[in-house]
Amino acid sequence: MRGLYKKIILFLIPVLLVWGGVEYFYRTTETNYTFKHEQIVGDYKESAVLLFGNSHALYGLNPDYFSPKTFNIANVSQSLYFDELLFNKHVDRLPNLKAVVLTISYFSLSQEDNTSEDLWRKYFYQNQMQLKVPIVSNYDVKKYSLALARRFNKSVEMIHEYIENGTNVTCHENGYGFQDASDIVEDKEQITPIIVNKHEDGLIDFETNTQRLQRIITACKQRNIMVFLVEMPVYKAYYEALNSDKKEKIVTTLAKLQSENEDVIYIKLSQDPRFNSDDLRDADHLTNEGAKKCSQLLNKIIMEKIQWD
Repeated sequence: MRGLYKKIILFLIPVLLVWGGVEYFYRTTETNYTFKHEQIVGDYKESAVLLFGNSHALYGLNPDYFSPKTFNIANVSQSLYFDELLFNKHVDRLPNLKAVVLTISYFSLSQEDNTSEDLWRKYFYQNQMQLKVPIVSNYDVKKYSLALARRFNKSVEMIHEYIENGTNVTCHENGYGFQDASDIVEDKEQITPIIVNKHEDGLIDFETNTQRLQRIITACKQRNIMVFLVEMPVYKAYYEALNSDKKEKIVTTLAKLQSENEDVIYIKLSQDPRFNSDDLRDADHLTNEGAKKCSQLLNKIIMEKIQWD
């Protein structure tokens, strides 16, 4: 029996060492989550405009092209669920906040909470952005160990990226995501059906996320903050391939939020003729130049709609 215990201990030692090493890496290495949290409570606590959303906003709205101080708190696959949690955490810590931009993708209003997109991210929002995340149970061991939150091969990839680049932060100091010519997809027609299939959840129940938007709008109204609901530009073939009934319901829902609430502006840029294929790096993300154009356009609207001191 003593020999068995010895074998178990010898087996556990390398396992525990690897687990401890990965845990130490996640607890000490800066990521977009830790970086954005540090920025919004530090250098960008005087921001007047706050940009929310998923990768469409992360790579599509550059605060450099906004006149007031602006911060992009969007992240890859960030749902309205986390938009609301981030908004609630920071809204009263930003005394100069005048405008909140909520970007709405095709899947945003139908996206359910705690789906595969949140499988590991929820733990990082909680631990690295210091959020209270209700979908994370106190009995969930991953709440206390980020090393267990992700698949081991993904953790290894992050460690390799850190060794290669010296950082895991992939955004500028204003929160805007890094991208260059290597990100541009040559054949957007070919990739379009793949992205459409990825984004089609088959759901058309918007109630939960509409209520979520309304709560943010109500909180903003109480603080004299304007809300801008923005459908970001996408590739024409991508937009045309999406479910027509769902697209119509998105427009109807956002238009209703605008009509029923003062200081809410709905801006539909998904098929705005001012954007063309060259402004897009794939079916649904803008290039740096496209982001510049989109940011300048949105900035112009914000500057016209808000009375600035």
